[in-house]
Amino acid sequence: MSELQAYRTMIDAASSDLRNVIESIPEQVFGTRPAPDANPANFVFFHVLRHWDRDINMHIRGQDATADAWHRHGLTDTTGYSPEGRGFNGMGTGYGYSAADVDEVPPNKDALMQYHRILKEETDQVLDTLDDESIHGERVLATGATITPAARLRHLIAHTFVHVGDIEYIKGLVGAPASDVPNVG
Repeated sequence: MSELQAYRTMIDAASSDLRNVIESIPEQVFGTRPAPDANPANFVFFHVLRHWDRDINMHIRGQDATADAWHRHGLTDTTGYSPEGRGFNGMGTGYGYSAADVDEVPPNKDALMQYHRILKEETDQVLDTLDDESIHGERVLATGATITPAARLRHLIAHTFVHVGDIEYIKGLVGAPASDVPNVG
C-alpha cells in the first residue's frame, strides 16, 4: 500500500466513525451540554469539520478562508450562523470560543452532516490530485510557515479520531446509548 493510499484508508475510517457516532445521537440531545462548562456534541462536530475544511481547502488547496466549503456551499445561509471572526484569531474553528460562542453554534444536525459529506467529497477530490511525492511538497502559508499535504492529512486523521472519542463520551454523559453497545432492554 502506498503512503497516499494509507492516508485515504485512514480518512475513510475516520469519516465513517464520525458519521456513525453523529447519526447515533438523538436529535433532542445533539445540542445538550453534558455539564455547564462542557461542550455539546454539535459543537465538537462543528469544530472537527471546521478544522477539516481548513486542512483541505486552506492548507492543501491554498484557498482563502472565505473560499472554504462552509462559505462556497452556503452553510451560513442554511444554518443562520457565520463562523467568521470568532474564536482564536477569528478563524471560526471552535478553538478559543467563549461559552456564548459555543451556544451560538446551531445544533442543526442535517446541515452539519451535509457539511461532512461535502468535506469528504472534496477530500477525495484532493487525494485524487496527489501522489506519494506531491504529498511531501512544501507549501508556504500567508504566515510564512511551511506545511506539507502529508502533515495536514495526518492532522485531519488524528484530530477526527480524537474528537470521535470525545463525542462518544459526551453521548454517555447526556444519556444517549454508546454506538458499539447493543441496546438490550
